[in-house]
Amino acid sequence: MDREPKEPSENPKRSSLNALARYSGMAFQIAATIVVCLFIGKWLDNKIPMSFPVFTTVLTIVGVFLGVYFVIRDLLKQK
Repeated sequence: MDREPKEPSENPKRSSLNALARYSGMAFQIAATIVVCLFIGKWLDNKIPMSFPVFTTVLTIVGVFLGVYFVIRDLLKQK
């Protein structure tokens, strides 16, 4: 009845919590990138007035692509 303690990576509960934390962090990273680009775009649109909020639109789209790029890079690095 002498059982060796399981490695932390073998514990399914710990593994699922680690995965949850990792993917939650990725979602936060995407959201933060988009929000930062959005605020920079709004700031630029206030400084350089145009008939259409060009900077907000363009930088928000750039933020989406950057967020997805960072997540894909993290996923490929972890494997």
